[in-house]
Amino acid sequence: MPDLRVMTIHEFEDAVYYRAACSCGSHEHEVTIEVEIDKDINMVSINFYKNIAWCSHWGTPNFFQRFWLKMKAVFKIIFTGYIELEEGFLMDSEEQIQDFINALEEGKKHVATKR
Repeated sequence: MPDLRVMTIHEFEDAVYYRAACSCGSHEHEVTIEVEIDKDINMVSINFYKNIAWCSHWGTPNFFQRFWLKMKAVFKIIFTGYIELEEGFLMDSEEQIQDFINALEEGKKHVATKR
């Protein structure tokens, strides 16, 4: 069973969900991990869900620079239909990494029994 930084949040017949906490302690950086099996095609899959935010104020103290960054983002969405974002997830110890691995292995075993 994973520890508090990687915990089971839901178990269903075909899937199990875990929440992994970021080492920085912020709830905004958590990752939800879904391990599921599709019995129709006999395939196990893993999905990661994470909320991602973008802020024009980060690193730009000038009002005009922030406004320009916002406008560039708006035009990119309007003309291309998407915007690319990325966000980090910090695991600061071997123990937390092992807990993450344990959660994946436990999820794999959980759905493998449903095959």
